[in-house]
Amino acid sequence: MTHRHNLGRSEKYHALPRTLYALLFDDGGCYVGQSSNPQQREKQHRSPKGGWHRPFRFHALEVVTATRAEAEAYEQAWRVKASREGWRINAKPPGIVVNPHRRATAHVHGLAHQRRWQLGTPVKAPSERVGWWPWAAVVISVLALARCVTG
Repeated sequence: MTHRHNLGRSEKYHALPRTLYALLFDDGGCYVGQSSNPQQREKQHRSPKGGWHRPFRFHALEVVTATRAEAEAYEQAWRVKASREGWRINAKPPGIVVNPHRRATAHVHGLAHQRRWQLGTPVKAPSERVGWWPWAAVVISVLALARCVTG
């Protein structure tokens, strides 16, 4: 669905259909944004001046009719939701990692709770999949061995 608006700089003050979208990166990073023209915005992200100098998948999350400021609450809610699903949330290029929970208000958490993430979880490298328990087992074994040796 293409939206054409000739509102110029005042576009941000008008309640328009705005697409909230995610850029998903193979390293587990996720960028969430909004646009009243998602096709053009995707082209901007993919351009050399777009700042993302690595491949990504573009996914539309939902469309809300809102001003730009109102849609920012939905943007933040999607960041919180993606973070809960295991994605690292990137700010602007080149991919500064942010904690979306720090800025999230009760309203944003409520919106996040209502959203449904259907894009899966990031694929993690084998080294990232190792939890804390193998290290705990090693520490316990070393302590037990040390106790046996020292008496």
